[in-house]
Amino acid sequence: MKESPQDVVTAPYGTWSSPLSAAEVATGAAPIFEAAFRGEHVYYSAKFPTENSRTGLVRTSLPHPGSGERILPEPFNIRSAVHEYGGGAWALDPDSEIVYFVNAADQRVWQLIPGRSPHALTPETSGLIRYGDLHMTPWGLLCVREDCRSTVRRRSIVLITRFGTMRELATQAHFMAWPRISADGRLLTFIGWEHPHMPWDETSLWVIDLGAGGDPSVAAVLHGDEVALLQPEFSGPATLRLCSDHQGHWALYELDLGDVVGSGAGAASSAAEAVDLSLTDLRPVLDTGTEIGGPLWQLGALWHLGDGHEVWAHAQSDMAALVRARDTAATVATATLTGEATAASALVVEEIATLGSIELHDLGRTHVLLTAKSPDCPGALIAVDRATGTFTEIATERLDAHADYYAHPHTTVLGGVPVVLHPPHNPRFIALGRERPPYVVIAHGGPTGQATADMSARMSFFASRGIGVMEVNYGGSTGFGRAWRERLRGQWGIVDVADIVAAVQGLIAAGLADPLRIAISGGSAGGWTALSALISSDVFACGTSYFGVTDLMRFVVDTHDFERHYVDGLVGPWPEAQDALFSRSPIHRTSDIRVPVAIMQGDRDPIVPPNQAQEFVDMLRLAGVEYIYRLYKGESHGFVRTETIIDSLESEFGFYVDVFGIPRSRRHR
Repeated sequence: MKESPQDVVTAPYGTWSSPLSAAEVATGAAPIFEAAFRGEHVYYSAKFPTENSRTGLVRTSLPHPGSGERILPEPFNIRSAVHEYGGGAWALDPDSEIVYFVNAADQRVWQLIPGRSPHALTPETSGLIRYGDLHMTPWGLLCVREDCRSTVRRRSIVLITRFGTMRELATQAHFMAWPRISADGRLLTFIGWEHPHMPWDETSLWVIDLGAGGDPSVAAVLHGDEVALLQPEFSGPATLRLCSDHQGHWALYELDLGDVVGSGAGAASSAAEAVDLSLTDLRPVLDTGTEIGGPLWQLGALWHLGDGHEVWAHAQSDMAALVRARDTAATVATATLTGEATAASALVVEEIATLGSIELHDLGRTHVLLTAKSPDCPGALIAVDRATGTFTEIATERLDAHADYYAHPHTTVLGGVPVVLHPPHNPRFIALGRERPPYVVIAHGGPTGQATADMSARMSFFASRGIGVMEVNYGGSTGFGRAWRERLRGQWGIVDVADIVAAVQGLIAAGLADPLRIAISGGSAGGWTALSALISSDVFACGTSYFGVTDLMRFVVDTHDFERHYVDGLVGPWPEAQDALFSRSPIHRTSDIRVPVAIMQGDRDPIVPPNQAQEFVDMLRLAGVEYIYRLYKGESHGFVRTETIIDSLESEFGFYVDVFGIPRSRRHR
């Protein structure tokens, strides 16, 4: 029910009452992670807050979408732990009603047949052998397998049959993603990379000849020298489409493997006979001038879908674009977003929609399946008609009843830095005439992440109470090209802080914020940036770190294999960069902090272990810095329990109220 004008109250920022509670933020969300078509049915995985935040599986209908049927019984919980961040944790068998999924508790692959209890396909290993990036083929289930039974992680690509037998197909790289098999079953392709690189730094494309019953052998390899290759997909018997950023931003290319197939590679092939492919072999398919690609934090991510007739792509800059490229000649050719194409091509390129963020999921016969968020939509699973571009909502991620209290973010540039602003917004309140609002500045995680203009319950929790939120895409963020991403190389704790301070100064200069009431907050790598900003600048009244890195020397020793050498590129390798690793670590500079700090930490965090938070708090105490500390039992890297989200959010807001001097007695109820 909308408020009438006479109900609008004039009150100071920070004292506004809002029905958008922390409990609603925590329990009103059912985030959708992955989705797929099977005929006219749509399957999607979503988190169920009322069921201990487990991730289950829902089936609904494309012609008649509704609440859907939950088909995975409790206590099964879909989640892969490969690389710790998981991804690609379930797949459908297109030829039957069977679903394959990874169960969080034991990391085994399970088979779900309707009407029966789930059946485990892989052996019990107490979670020490993990599976992710599941992809169904006519020959069985392709997976990335991670063996954690020794101190040295071993990964491979395996094929699991419907009967549970397993065949190892590839072990060529330390990290692997996107296993795909050609339609004739002869070629396997995947992306691989090695320490010290991350998958957005440098990856290689591998092509494996599975042979005529012989052992798999390397048929070809394309080494990305300071190039990140992503998501290879077979577009024909011997052609691949994949993303590459060798021109400065991720675009879509095609690669002809005809020479590889025709070179005689087969059962007698050996690694010595492998064809060395070159970046010059990549033929442009679709270049929007923005990023068709992104950081692979979770396996299974998709930025393009296609068949012989058309390509659908997610192109990201400050906003996300859904792009369709159609060729009436059934041959996708060189094109740009302006519609330019080769003379022999009938290709038409269209921008279907502009949104805050997009995740592509599946390409069906008549529709494309994706999740989307925008400044006016907090998140939904959408089916897009391939012929008309019409959107049909299949499911929504938010279950809230207070949409009028959501802030509508927008992108802009402040101090030369791209930002997303969530201004204070509440239909029942307006501020005092000359008062400028307090703000919380958010440093996103990664640091190879991106803040997007998505309607957010969490951001609106603050904005609806009269505290604005600004998210900063500092140097190192994705979505703005490789050069912007690489500004952070060797400069973590320097460039990110400088960009955030510049954005804050721009916010103040524009008259949008009270310079004396600005806080900074961040999680994981964003927590590091928040603490680094408190140490080296004086623009913040306080700061909050959620499971943030505080000690780089300890992080290098304690963190997991996926990020073992991440800091090599962000600061420098140990021991060569020992001085920088020491001097930039917030734990060694607590005496430079002059404002209160809030620390939020989970006690089961394998990425930033809780000993970092505890030792940092001990140093704050010795330095005489005011702080609050919350250690949450059972939480990992990213809070999922309803009670944790409620307590941490209310604690953070109360912390700002106290620091900003907002009188609690004047807060409106």
